[in-house]
Amino acid sequence: MNAENLMFQLSRGSLGLVSADNGMSVTIENDGDILYKHESKPLAMIVMGIYNEVQEYMHAYQNAPLPITGQIGKWINNARSLLIYNNCELAASRHSDDSMEFITWRLDRNGKREIGRYYNDYSDAKKDFAIRAELINQNILFSEKELVVIRSFLSCYMGLDSLDRSPVTYRQEETAKEVLSKIDTIIAPEIHEDEEKEEELGIEPELEL
Repeated sequence: MNAENLMFQLSRGSLGLVSADNGMSVTIENDGDILYKHESKPLAMIVMGIYNEVQEYMHAYQNAPLPITGQIGKWINNARSLLIYNNCELAASRHSDDSMEFITWRLDRNGKREIGRYYNDYSDAKKDFAIRAELINQNILFSEKELVVIRSFLSCYMGLDSLDRSPVTYRQEETAKEVLSKIDTIIAPEIHEDEEKEEELGIEPELEL
């Protein structure tokens, strides 16, 4: 919550109230449902994403094997292994202030951990693990900056008059629009979920009084 500049307050009868500087606020119920007013819908989607992510890594952390022992880099006796694949490991450490830190390691033939990379963001740690474990081919990934460049050139081309650009078929034009739409969901995400999707996620609007 702090990373998103959100404020969390304990609330009687629920997990708590999350509020933002712009006045939006949502309530997290004990069962994980998010209650919100219509104007706070964007915040509700952000909070749901954070809630699901925390649930994922805390479940893995709490059910992980016994803590890794011995000093490993700056971690001492409080790291837990979340996942090991292809001689790579994803681990987590819970600090005294309840904040979480994540690390990816390479494992040598003897299981010794080396070349650790530390992360405060769980998504970044998972992505790094997937790349290091070769679950994802790094060469087919585009950074956000690269996507911005691609979108800029593609948008400029689509914006040209038909006389100033090479002829394209209807299918090619529709494909280009789909690519632009996919890029927008990454570099400029917007809220498109309808009420049925929200219900599946466990997000429920508050009744207006």
